[in-house]
Amino acid sequence: MTEEQKKKYLYILFIVVVIVLALIYFSVPERAKFFENQILWWKEFNETFLGFLR
Repeated sequence: MTEEQKKKYLYILFIVVVIVLALIYFSVPERAKFFENQILWWKEFNETFLGFLR
């Protein structure tokens, strides 16, 4: 698997995660608490994602 293929798969995974989180966000009544958890999750995901690309 080439680096370009890895980046494409990660990009697809990123888009899928965004869509899933958006669906969850709009279906949860406690949006404020969910939003705080989502920010924390994205921070950790971003660190992992950028670490994988380096």
